[in-house]
Amino acid sequence: MAEKPENFCSPYMKLIDALLDKHALDVSAHNLKDISGFADVFIVAIARSELNAKTLKETVKDILDESGVNYRIEGENSTRWTLIDAGDLIVNILSREGRDYYRLDSLWGDAPTEKFEDRDE
Repeated sequence: MAEKPENFCSPYMKLIDALLDKHALDVSAHNLKDISGFADVFIVAIARSELNAKTLKETVKDILDESGVNYRIEGENSTRWTLIDAGDLIVNILSREGRDYYRLDSLWGDAPTEKFEDRDE
């Protein structure tokens, strides 16, 4: 019997679950492996507030640090968009206004995508 192929999100579920546990909105993961040369997975999470954005950013940093993954942060003090570049993984934390302005999800409309919702909603 053939094994079921691993979902492209599986290696990142700890991170996705942590974002959801911290009440991120509209979390999505885009599989860019076959359509982009700069990353394999592109995660977008919407923050409920500035404080929530800081919490989400710290959560991502903690998980990457625990995993020994090198990363860099762009827009660390931005209230609209913070990008965490961990090589094959890019995590974007946006405000609601940033989501509407940058429309990152629409950039990767042709990529296989998984969407996740806050379980407490």
